[in-house]
Amino acid sequence: MFGRRWTSVLVILAAINLTSCAQIEDPCKTKARIVADDKYCDKYWECDNGQSVQYDCPNGLVFAGKHRGVTEGCDYPWRSNYCEYPKAQINPPIGTEHCDWLYGIFGHETSCTRYWTCWNGTATEQLCIGGLLYNENAHSCDWPENVDGCQKHPLCNEDPNGNVPLGKSCNRYWQCQGGYPRLQRCPAMLVFDRRSLRCVVPPTEDCDIPTTTAPPPEEEQQDARQGQHQKRPSNDFQEQQQGRTRPRN
Repeated sequence: MFGRRWTSVLVILAAINLTSCAQIEDPCKTKARIVADDKYCDKYWECDNGQSVQYDCPNGLVFAGKHRGVTEGCDYPWRSNYCEYPKAQINPPIGTEHCDWLYGIFGHETSCTRYWTCWNGTATEQLCIGGLLYNENAHSCDWPENVDGCQKHPLCNEDPNGNVPLGKSCNRYWQCQGGYPRLQRCPAMLVFDRRSLRCVVPPTEDCDIPTTTAPPPEEEQQDARQGQHQKRPSNDFQEQQQGRTRPRN
């Protein structure tokens, strides 16, 4: 009984507040039946049983629009123009281990090649591959030259612009550029020589003449993943959208 009365009071107050704010469009009169708050980017209004009710986005996210964002119509504040001045986030951050907010992407405390993705306060460690580093401004893996204040990669400690063997591979190797490694492949019919650290005509001490058969599928898949990260850095965050729980204000 008390819960229903309290909900009714909230709905009435919300309706009064909505009426007093001319900037807020009545969501019950819109096709989407949901509108952004006029002052706070982490709040929005939705038509609920014919009444306008205010909701909060999950902690750390801001309203992006119906069927947009990572969950419940809410997204990360740095994407697009979801939270531009004079709008601001009104709800304070709720922090957990490795997470400044319950939802978000945050830099690692001790590593430039790792970062944390936080979902409802649970942190998952992620790794930037292909010689990329985590860029806190872009919230994603990025080319080293775009990341200030990070140490050089340990693979390139001996020679910041040299080549480094890649495991036991005969045709792939790391090429250091300014202290950061990038995956490379020798031209056709050449192999990587571990002594001279360059691509040469086979055979070498470790590699025979390469065959014309296709490489194993797992090697091709690994190369494809490496290539994707080199062409287009990304944050590798799986956007989960199950288990909706919306806090009413």
